[in-house]
Amino acid sequence: MDQAPLPRHLNRRQMVGAAAGLTLGAASLASAPATAQPEAAQQAPGGVDYRLVARWDIEQLNRILSVDTPAFAGLSVDYSPARNAVRLYRVSYPSVAPERGNRPVLLTGLLALPETGQATLPLVSYQHGTVYGKQEVPSFPAQSPETRLMVAQFAGQGYALIGADYIGMGGSTEAQGYMVKGSHQQATADLLTAARAVLQANRLSDSHLFLAGWSQGGYVTMALLERLERIGMPVHAAATASAPVDPWAALNGFLNFPRPIDAPWIGTLFILSSFSFEHYYGLPGLARSLLKPEHYDICLRAYQGQAVDPAKLPTELRSLLAEAYFDPRFFAASAFGRLLADSQAYRWVIRTPLRNYYGEQDEVISIGLGRLAMDFQKAIGNDKVEALSTGATSHRGTFARAVPGWKAWFDALAAG
Repeated sequence: MDQAPLPRHLNRRQMVGAAAGLTLGAASLASAPATAQPEAAQQAPGGVDYRLVARWDIEQLNRILSVDTPAFAGLSVDYSPARNAVRLYRVSYPSVAPERGNRPVLLTGLLALPETGQATLPLVSYQHGTVYGKQEVPSFPAQSPETRLMVAQFAGQGYALIGADYIGMGGSTEAQGYMVKGSHQQATADLLTAARAVLQANRLSDSHLFLAGWSQGGYVTMALLERLERIGMPVHAAATASAPVDPWAALNGFLNFPRPIDAPWIGTLFILSSFSFEHYYGLPGLARSLLKPEHYDICLRAYQGQAVDPAKLPTELRSLLAEAYFDPRFFAASAFGRLLADSQAYRWVIRTPLRNYYGEQDEVISIGLGRLAMDFQKAIGNDKVEALSTGATSHRGTFARAVPGWKAWFDALAAG
């Protein structure tokens, strides 16, 4: 992926846009829909607060589909034009951090409501991909290009849309819990409960529940689906794009079987997950064991959201990580490797119709990883999971092409 020259010093939000290529740059953000002044918070049952942060009209939504998303993804895709305006709410809701002894936390997320006059709406829970920026998340939608696409394509077509910011992101004051499975499941499941409380407070309800997510959010979608199936909550269908359903397999591949197309920002996945695992699983020194001593301090500052010079972050994994982790036996036996292996999100008998989209030139998710959930389920005789190729698409391109596929499928199921 071609990248522009980097400024000398970047903060957390800027670093991912320039160095990691995960978010829109300032030029693209300039065309984002105008955000309304936040209104006073309203209350819903269960300790839930919500406030209007923006209203996007049909023209703004269609500009996202026709201008902003092609700039973000690097390719043009035919989307269904918006039919209605959308009101965007930031929801604050109580949750817990399971890995920290169910310590109470306050989290934030998005609720996007279409202006259709309908009292019953199909509902999509969208799980976002990896970002550094604390506010490049669903409840700050003008700063999240992937959220903007989902709002324009789904809420602009009559769906209610929700999206959790995850623990440590958005309005959360906690440390970031990157790829910490239980906390991801808790944050997303609790937002679903909170959003339904807001719907009920406004005399609205949902008719069908759909799940969707890209990249890290594809993983979180699978983890959420596992949680909802376990507690018996009906999900009509789930869909992902570029989902690392097995984090152990994903990171093992980067270490031991690198591909020429692997993204230069892969090291950030090791940085974020090592510090997050250390904090949430209570393993002091975990990140220090993984990262080379000369890079530890700058990696810690990056994880904490402080300003760093991206030129000082190695793009080569062998420059960033301790040599021992390139031994597959050591990696598998290490605390980091065991936590990654325990974080898988596909090894159960999936009952919900599920589609995993993958790209054949994805610089983050290999074809094998993109097909892994389907191959495993088929191995036990289960036909509920399909893996669908988006062609020779990049990481972003896979998402851009998957979204209309999700939409068409969800439309058909909601109408059936």
